[in-house]
Amino acid sequence: MALDLNKPIDEADEQALPDVNDEIAEVEIHLGQEEDQLGGDVQGGDNHVLPFDLNIDAPGPQVLPFDLNIDAPGHQGEMNLDNGDAMDQVLQLYGGHIHNAFPFDINSDAFEEHLQMQAALVGKTTNRILRKKATTEVAEMFNVKRARVQDIWRRAKQCRAQGIPIDVSSRKKKNSGRKKNEINLSDIANVPLQLRGTLRSFASAAGVPKSTLHRMLKEGILRRHSNTLKPLLKEENKRSRLRWCLSMLDWHTLPNEPKFVDMRNIVHIDENWFNTTKKTRNFYMVHWEDDPYRPVQNKNSIDKVMFLAAVARPRYNEEGICTFDGKIGLWPFTKKEPAQRASQNRPRGTLVTKTIKVD
Repeated sequence: MALDLNKPIDEADEQALPDVNDEIAEVEIHLGQEEDQLGGDVQGGDNHVLPFDLNIDAPGPQVLPFDLNIDAPGHQGEMNLDNGDAMDQVLQLYGGHIHNAFPFDINSDAFEEHLQMQAALVGKTTNRILRKKATTEVAEMFNVKRARVQDIWRRAKQCRAQGIPIDVSSRKKKNSGRKKNEINLSDIANVPLQLRGTLRSFASAAGVPKSTLHRMLKEGILRRHSNTLKPLLKEENKRSRLRWCLSMLDWHTLPNEPKFVDMRNIVHIDENWFNTTKKTRNFYMVHWEDDPYRPVQNKNSIDKVMFLAAVARPRYNEEGICTFDGKIGLWPFTKKEPAQRASQNRPRGTLVTKTIKVD
């Protein structure tokens, strides 16, 4: 039967049409009976049943599984990881719950970082395919190795293929990793000093690995010390040194403000023995030069020469410019003599440097 909505409804036609309100009343009665059986209240403990209204949203959000095959919305572009949680961004785009898939306590810092890496990778996909150099860019963004970013993306794809929630958490459980060996420092201190010259002998005497001692040295638990010999001073030597120090006092400043003399009129003189040459020396030469020939009669007994050095205190003017560096001179105790006989190294009569004996 065709119904013309432009015509007014007659009483006969009105009786022929079904009454929708009657069906709603039946639904309300049925719902009221179920509510009485369950003992539930809809509002304020009353048995008042609200009518069904399509304008009211359905309670509770619909949870969708996370799927990497779904393209990111075009308006999102690169995900902003600075002003929001990466997990919330992923859930807003793709839905799904990630944190329920972990059977043990995880490192929260590493977990958040992995989520941010995953969100950054999802933002760099085009038609479900990761763009070129996306993993390199994400690795530089988080200052990590590219293999770590690739592993996170690989694990996410494996979870998607198996139909399980995405698990990008750190796979290191609590209290994981090799534990450090507890070393008793008192046992190390009891090792004799003559056996502590090298790490190898030290480790053998202490009964610990050499790598452990090396790590303790880097951490500052152990320290390296270079020891030099000190002169053995007798009581008379100590008193003579003290008298010499007292002789350097300026008598004009005594006794209220004692000060030492400025030593500007003192020249320090000292002598020392030096070898004339060394067994091995390095030279920088042009490619066409011949190697120098340095002969000695006995390389284990090289001639020595005594030098006399004289230095004084440097001088500076009012502007702070050095006018005298204090270096007076350095003189060797040698002399030149003609060779009395010929040899394979030089002919007879060649001037040869000879040392002068100094008493």
